This record gives sequence, C-alpha cells and structure tokens, in this order.
Amino acid sequence: MLTLNKRNTKTWAALLFSGVLLFSMNTTGYAAVQSEPLPKPAWTSPSLMQSQVNTEKDVLIKEINAVPAKNLVYVHSSQPVTKTSSATTLAWQLDTLQALDATTGKVKWNYIFHEKSGPYTTYSDSIYTSYGTAYVYMEYSDGTKKVYSFNTSGKTNWVRTVNAPSDLYLLDDETLLVASSQGAQSNGSVRTAISLYDKKGKLLTEKTINGAVLQAGSDRIVVDASKRIKVGSYWQPAANPKVEIYDRSLTRLSFYQFPSNANTQGDGGGESLAILNDGSVIMRANFENTGNKLMGFGADGKLAWGRSIPGNAFIQTAGDGYTLFTGSKLELYNMKGKVTERTFKDQQPVLMQVKRTQDGQYQLDFAKTGYIVDPKTLEDVHVYTASASVPSIISPSTYVNNVLYTIQDDTLSKHVLKSMSAK
Repeated sequence: MLTLNKRNTKTWAALLFSGVLLFSMNTTGYAAVQSEPLPKPAWTSPSLMQSQVNTEKDVLIKEINAVPAKNLVYVHSSQPVTKTSSATTLAWQLDTLQALDATTGKVKWNYIFHEKSGPYTTYSDSIYTSYGTAYVYMEYSDGTKKVYSFNTSGKTNWVRTVNAPSDLYLLDDETLLVASSQGAQSNGSVRTAISLYDKKGKLLTEKTINGAVLQAGSDRIVVDASKRIKVGSYWQPAANPKVEIYDRSLTRLSFYQFPSNANTQGDGGGESLAILNDGSVIMRANFENTGNKLMGFGADGKLAWGRSIPGNAFIQTAGDGYTLFTGSKLELYNMKGKVTERTFKDQQPVLMQVKRTQDGQYQLDFAKTGYIVDPKTLEDVHVYTASASVPSIISPSTYVNNVLYTIQDDTLSKHVLKSMSAK
C-alpha cells in the first residue's frame, strides 16, 4: 500500500483499466449534469513512436501534462529497446519528451534522451510547472544520472549531474526539490541530500538529512527516518516508520513514531501518503487487530487525529480534502471531518481508481462513462460517455479546463467538453 519510493507510483497501471466497469449515478441530493457523448477529437496527433533505434513496437506513456498558458501539451514516453545480446543485463528503454501544439496537435519539438552509440535510459521521471518548465530525471545504462530543465521551446535551461538515485518534487511556489540517496548503509541507516532550485536553476539551499524522503509538496517534506531492515540480501523499509516532517527551509517541525503494531505497507489503493494544500499530511496504516486508519498531521506537523477506514478504500486527495472510494461509495473529507458522499450503484468495478486532474478536481473513468467532479462538493462538472466515434474512454489521459487528452495506441487526441455555461 505505502510505496516508500516514488519510483513505484508513477506508472500507468494497465490493470486498472482492464475490466468492464459500468455504473450508474445515484442522483439523490445532487443536481444532475446532463451526460454528453465524448466528442470526436478536435485533433489526433501523429504517432508518438520513435524509430531512431532498434526499439520494440510498444510505447509506454509515462506522463501527459497540458500547459494551457503556453498552449502546449507535453508527452513523456518510453519504448523498450530490443535486446540484441544475451550479455545484456540492463532493461533498456528509449525515453522521449515531446511538446505538441494544443491547438493543432502538431509536434513542436521532440527531445530524445539518447545519442547514437551512447547510453540508454534505465529509469526516468518527469514533473512540470504551471508556466511550462519541464523537469526530467534520467538514469542511464553507463551509471550516470542527470536532471534536465526544459523551457517551452525545447531548449535546456540547465542540466545537473547527480551522484545518487534521485526523486523530483515541486513545492507550492514551484521550487524544484531533488532528493538524492545512496540507499541503506551497512548499519541500515539512510542519508539523503536535499537540494532546492528556483526556476532559473539557482541552488537555493541544500542539506543532508537522516532518512529517505517519502513525499514533498506544498510547504512540507515527509521523511522516513527509520533504519532499514535487512531481509536476505535486500534492505527493506520499516513497516512502522519514524516519520519526520520538514518545511521548505529544511527545518524539522515534528516527528512521529508509528507503534509496533502498525504497518504502513499493506492495504488499499491510491495515495497512501499525501500532503494537502494547507500543509497538512495524511498517512495510511494498518493496525493489528483494529484495521486500517488514516493518520492526520496538522499544518504544524503534529498528529491531529486517526480515522478508521475500510481496508479496501481507494484514497485520492485534492486541495485541502481527500476522498475514499469504497465499493460503490465516494466520500469526501477534510481535516475536520466528513463533508459529503455520493453513491454509484449497479455493477461495480473490479479495480477502480480516482484521479486528481491537473486543475485540482476528481476524475473517475470507467469503460463507457467518465466523470469530472467538484473537489469541494462532489457535484458533477462533466459526465461524458463513449460514442460511436469514441468507442472507449479507458486509456491514459489528463484533464484540464474542459479539455480531456487521451492516448489511443501511440497517438494523443484532444476532446473539448462543453463548459458549464454552455450546457
């Protein structure tokens, strides 16, 4: 449940889209928004697949990010490289960052993270600011590790070489945080170098702390300060970690030791650790004999409450609140308590997820119906259904400002939904 490493969380989980996921909305207490067929694409891009090297015919979409202010859509994709030798021990991939014109769908620029006869990518991650800067982290087959900053023209603002595996985060002022750690030492302890950069690439501050960064956002950094536990030849995080919370000045605000009967790595789905806009933190744990709880830490970093939740609840946050999706019920909470709920009836999905949209709303996509709902009320903003021209909506996607971008095979399509005022 709790992924103590960001690397395990940013992939498109195809299994989440693999069933027949039909439902109907219970409109009791809600003003129904008229359903609309998902419109034909305003445009469909050229193929996103690259042919510069001997890649397999497969494209993994790692991230789609629209930047309305710059009329751009970024697509970070990866293609497995065909292995030509039995001596190859690394899982290679060809990573690409493409920027498409949001009006036409034409590719404005394309950056390939590979030079002829040079090293391939073995791991990558990317994150984007509201003003269009793209930060991309790459690990290469020769052992090098780099952080790139791209402007909207496809030029690098700067490139930094880092000495250890790293994760990228954006704080609420869009300061870039780079957390680099060599992993567990011989005694199980972990040290992490934290570096903060402004949008020009200027190093604002840096500090090496004890522990591993679990999550960062708003004005908070959450750290697992426990020693690792050796299981066989591998170091594993502690099931009941000591959690420390820092602010952006890298000052420690508080710490909390989960009790010995707690396990933060077990149940449920969605966000097991999240930072809300006001700096509050929620973290999930399973307690022996009593079940799952969400632990809420206030903006001061101190433990404020623990709330029992179903073991199969899917958690998603947005703004200053969070939702629990359990079976057919979607519940909305803030740090003070429950706000509202709504129920979806009839056939239930085998596997389900609730996503946070780029503009901070909730998105639920099923086989034939999709919903965008208000993060403060759970009222419908859009209800869209598959149509003859768009037979399925189960695909990687991103939504912002009445526009839904979806991936079908190896192309990106733009669907413009009716605004509330136009309905």
